[in-house]
Amino acid sequence: MLKLEECKYPQERIAVEKFFPEKVVVPLSQHTGALPELIVNKGDSVRTGALLAKAVSLISANIHSPVTGKILDIKEYNHPVLKRSRAVVIESQSKEPFHIDKSKSLREYSSEEMLDRIRRAGIVGMGGAAFPTAVKLKPPKGVDTLIVNGCECEPYLTCDHRLMLEHTEGVLKGIEVVSKIINPKKVIIAIEENKQDAVKKFNSRLHTRKYNLPEVKVKILPTIYPQGAEKQLIYNTIRRVVPSGKLPFDAGCVVQNVGTLFAVYEAVYFDKPLIERIVTFTGSALSEPKNLLLPVGTLIEELFSSGVLKFKKEAKRVISGGPMMGLSLPSLDFPIMKGTSGILFLTEEDLDLREESDCIKCGRCVDTCPMNLLPLEFPRLVKKGMYKDLEEYYISDCIECGNCNYVCPAKISIVEYIKLGKAKIRDLNSKRKKL
Repeated sequence: MLKLEECKYPQERIAVEKFFPEKVVVPLSQHTGALPELIVNKGDSVRTGALLAKAVSLISANIHSPVTGKILDIKEYNHPVLKRSRAVVIESQSKEPFHIDKSKSLREYSSEEMLDRIRRAGIVGMGGAAFPTAVKLKPPKGVDTLIVNGCECEPYLTCDHRLMLEHTEGVLKGIEVVSKIINPKKVIIAIEENKQDAVKKFNSRLHTRKYNLPEVKVKILPTIYPQGAEKQLIYNTIRRVVPSGKLPFDAGCVVQNVGTLFAVYEAVYFDKPLIERIVTFTGSALSEPKNLLLPVGTLIEELFSSGVLKFKKEAKRVISGGPMMGLSLPSLDFPIMKGTSGILFLTEEDLDLREESDCIKCGRCVDTCPMNLLPLEFPRLVKKGMYKDLEEYYISDCIECGNCNYVCPAKISIVEYIKLGKAKIRDLNSKRKKL
C-alpha cells in the first residue's frame, strides 16, 4: 500500500456540469464478457434510452442510445482498451433527456423484478472492472455483508466524491435496492478519510432512519492506495481474506461502487438505462479541471472543440482513468464509456520519461505489492517466453494496481508485462481446450 500525492484539488470542490454532444460514438464493447448483438442499422432514428444492442449471454450487457438522433454509421472506431472496436455513431438531433415515468415504491417489486430492471438497463461496475452488475448481485452462495465502495483512491479522480455529495439520496436508495436483492445482515459504507464532507452527508441522511436497511455503518478508512481494490477493501473493513483465485462472495461479501449503486437506483426507480456518467477532467495541461455529466459515447475532442475544456499547456500524455491504472490515449478522438472515471492531461513536468533499464532486484515492488506477490519475476518470465511458469507465481491474483511501476527505480513497465503475460496464458488455455 502507498501514500500518494492526492492531486484532487480543486476538482473535488467543483460541482458537476452537464454537457450535450453533437455526436456520440457508442462502442459495443464496454463491459466484461460477450459482445451484445446489434439490433439497429445505419440510417435508423433512435430515442434517448433506446436499445442499440442486446446481451447475448449471462456475462454480457445491453447497450442503449445516450441521445435522440440518427445513426450515421456503424464501424470500427478508436477504443481505449482494444485500440479499435465496433461502434455506433449517432448524430444528436435533440437535447431531449431520458423520459422518466413516475417512480414506484420498492415494495412493488420482487428481487427478481429489480434484478431484471438492472439487467435490462445494461448496468456494469462503474469503478473500472465493468462486470455486469445483475450477475454480481446473484452470487452462487449467500453473503452477509454489502460493502459500498466510496474510496476513490486513485489520485486526481473526483467523480465518485462529487456523486456522493450531490446525489447522496440516490446512492442510499441504490443501497436499499441491492440490500433487498442480496439480503445482507450488515452494510458498510467505506469512505477514505480525505472525504469528510461525504462522511457527514451519509451520516446525516442515515440519522433520519428513513431507509429500509439492515445494520449500516459509515467506516472511515486511511487515504492510501489501492484502498478501493475489492480484496483490500474487504480485509480493511471486515478483516476477511478472499482466497487466491476466489471472488468476494467466497468471503461472504458483495462490493459495489457508489456510481454503480446510483445507476441501480435510476434503473429500478425510473427504468433508466446506463447512458450517462460523471467523468473528471483534470491535469496541469488544462486551464481548469471539471467534473462533467456526459452521455456515454461523448468524444473527448468535442469537449475541446466546443470550448468546454481548454488547454493552457501542451499535454504530453492523455490518460483514460487514473495515473496508476489508467491507459494512455494517442489522441483525443476517443469516446467516454460506461467505465470511464476520468481523463488526465499531463505535461512533460508531470512525467518521468526515463527509459527502462535492467532490474536491480531491489525488492521495492515486492514490498509495495498489496497482493503479496513477486512482481519482479513477471517481466523476467515474459521476456524469456516462460508463460506456463507465470501461474506458479500467481499472476492471476495481480490486480494491476501499478504500485510496482510507481516504485521501480529501473522504470520497468511491470504492469505491461503482466498484462501481456495474462493474455499469453489465456491463449495457451484456449488452445488446450480446443485440443
